[in-house]
Amino acid sequence: MLSKKNKSIHARERTNNVIVFLLAFVVFLVVFGGICLWAVIKINQERRSAESPTSSDLSETVQFDDTDANNLMIVMVDNGTAQGFVSLRFDPAKSKISALAIPRDTVVDYKLSEIRLFELYDKHGVQSAKDAFSSLTDIEFDNYYVITYEKIGSLIEHLESDLVMTLNENLEYSDNNLSIHISGGRRTLSAAQVIDILRYPAWRGGRIQRSAIQAQITAALINQYMKPTRKTLADSDFGTIVNLALKTDILVSHYRNAKAGLAFLAERNDGSICTDLTLPGKYEGSGNSIRYYTPDNIKEMLQSSYY
Repeated sequence: MLSKKNKSIHARERTNNVIVFLLAFVVFLVVFGGICLWAVIKINQERRSAESPTSSDLSETVQFDDTDANNLMIVMVDNGTAQGFVSLRFDPAKSKISALAIPRDTVVDYKLSEIRLFELYDKHGVQSAKDAFSSLTDIEFDNYYVITYEKIGSLIEHLESDLVMTLNENLEYSDNNLSIHISGGRRTLSAAQVIDILRYPAWRGGRIQRSAIQAQITAALINQYMKPTRKTLADSDFGTIVNLALKTDILVSHYRNAKAGLAFLAERNDGSICTDLTLPGKYEGSGNSIRYYTPDNIKEMLQSSYY
């Protein structure tokens, strides 16, 4: 038989074991409960994140300023010669896009002489033309993009094979190289018709209208196709646009940097986000020597219209 002393020792040991077990159990509950609580909170956070606007909903999550605007010089080429220039400005901070038609006969300074923009492009390349026009207007271009008329047609075919735009006059012309008969008004144009319009030589507005139509076509393409409905095709469209270029300095990194702003603008495109403009100025001379001169205050004028 155990003595009273031994019984007391065994009782205390059992009591201590019970206390240790209870403490261990409490610690287990606290740790396990904490883990479960963390998991529940994490799941709820992810659920709320999935239900709330994501980073793609740029209207709520991204703020833009003047530094996010991008200027692109577009050069349209036909038969190996620059036929027109468009300055395209994407400005998400102001929710606007501007397409500025630049007559190819615009006079710019090159070194110590004056030269027409298309001649400068043909003789010295797009970089020289871009820099000279920037000096004239203070428009700083982020990139340039040179495309032929035929490739413009290919771009339209890639998109949806047509272009909806308004023609301000009836187009009637026929010779050995071009035959075009299109009534004025709002028209759905095929890619081939768009190329014919770019080549149309008999505009009532003369040379200024031949220049303006290039910005109008550019604006129509943006207004029709730069929309949220093509969001999933944005990367593919970018690849196609770059591959159709005769020359360009646009890199994938440029596209990535501008992508958020472009998506933001696309979300706000109601079919009229891009406005076409014409570079202020006047023609002087005639025939092959004709030149287009901008006003002395052209930089100030563009600040109020283009920007």
